[in-house]
Amino acid sequence: MKRSPLYALLLAVFAGTAFAQANSPAPDPATSPATIPMPTTNPTAPTANPDPTARSQDPAAMQGSGPEDWSMLKGHDKGYISKTDALPNSWLAQNFASCDTDKDGKISQAEYQKCQKRH
Repeated sequence: MKRSPLYALLLAVFAGTAFAQANSPAPDPATSPATIPMPTTNPTAPTANPDPTARSQDPAAMQGSGPEDWSMLKGHDKGYISKTDALPNSWLAQNFASCDTDKDGKISQAEYQKCQKRH
């Protein structure tokens, strides 16, 4: 039986494909990038953090280290600053107890302004 050059070419192509598939290792499903679930987060969305001290240590969450204008403080829009709201501002977090003169766990705008003048 005489073989044509076309037959030899087809044989070489299919043999090469079969050989390449036989020698390539199968991907490990545990480490394959297509199977590793990636967390979907929105970097601008606020995250619920049960530990308020962790947020105060995050440099991106820091407001400042000194007394600021009332309107710049987180929580001022509700009329008071809570201890959690004060954590990103290291000065206010440190002086919260002395600024909260009526000891209700909140700092009003009047209490804040008096506290700024004292410190």
